[in-house]
Amino acid sequence: MMRRVAAILACVLAWAFALAQDYTFSNHNIVPFSLNPAQVGAANTIRIGANYRMQWPTLVNNYHTFRLSYDMNVYKQMCSVGAFYSYDQMSDVYKVNEAGVAYAHTIKCADNHFVRLGLQGSVFFNFVDLNSLTFGDQYSGTGAITPKSVENFESGSRTFFDFAVGASYVFQNHLTVGFAVYHVAQPDNGFVRGTQVLHRKYVGHVNFIQDLKLSHGLRSKGFSDNYFFANLTYQQQADFKQAYIGAGVCFQPIILGVSFKTDVQEVHTVSFMLGGYYKGFQLYYIFDLFTSHKKNGSWSNEISFIYTLPHKKKDLCPVVYW
Repeated sequence: MMRRVAAILACVLAWAFALAQDYTFSNHNIVPFSLNPAQVGAANTIRIGANYRMQWPTLVNNYHTFRLSYDMNVYKQMCSVGAFYSYDQMSDVYKVNEAGVAYAHTIKCADNHFVRLGLQGSVFFNFVDLNSLTFGDQYSGTGAITPKSVENFESGSRTFFDFAVGASYVFQNHLTVGFAVYHVAQPDNGFVRGTQVLHRKYVGHVNFIQDLKLSHGLRSKGFSDNYFFANLTYQQQADFKQAYIGAGVCFQPIILGVSFKTDVQEVHTVSFMLGGYYKGFQLYYIFDLFTSHKKNGSWSNEISFIYTLPHKKKDLCPVVYW
């Protein structure tokens, strides 16, 4: 009985925490424009992406996250557009659906120097299975659990609109520095109105690519099939913080990467990526190894598929970087 109570409490606590926190992937750089709406169309080609993450599979409150996206450039107007759909499920209790569109405009400041400004709008459809939850007033004190609770919810579903803004500086497609703010209006996300706010999320990121064949460094106008890539990312949403550093290499047709992710306190994860590409098709697998002494998680898996359609204009940068 105590194990059952502990499992139920774990689900309830995780559900309450999930209401106020976004899903996250280990490698957002192969999850198109998921860190910054200003990065929509950053691949300089038509791109279709499908991403799946299974988190904490050994725990009762494991997560499943799926995201489908499409983005492209409109060169004559110096802009990019994209659309996406994401599905996030915590066990069988809480499910989040989000569908949205993104727009980015590119401003040329000087030769090889660009600023991208992005805007994203989306709608959330959230659902909770209230019959799967057990509340405090259902415990009688004798070990028995009463079938009904006096807790009153308006509905087991919630729909609301959301917005995000972002900006990035790009130098010759080798160096990108960006910043974004999600949930600008901090919409009400609770199933009892006024009880839960989806806090603003602040994101900062730096990406760098160095060709391993061409010797021109940042001055190179293109890339060979062999290059080094690295990035830094920091996210903060209310009390949730996450810092990330990753690096890797590409030797056609194989891409290898490793990264370290931490909540800046006691939860740490090391991720390993293996990827490959053939013509316009790219496939990636990521394994998360939970290395923290805090026993609240386990290993996780990510699988990503990206297809890019060749554009008449030369693609000035690799489509994907870690």
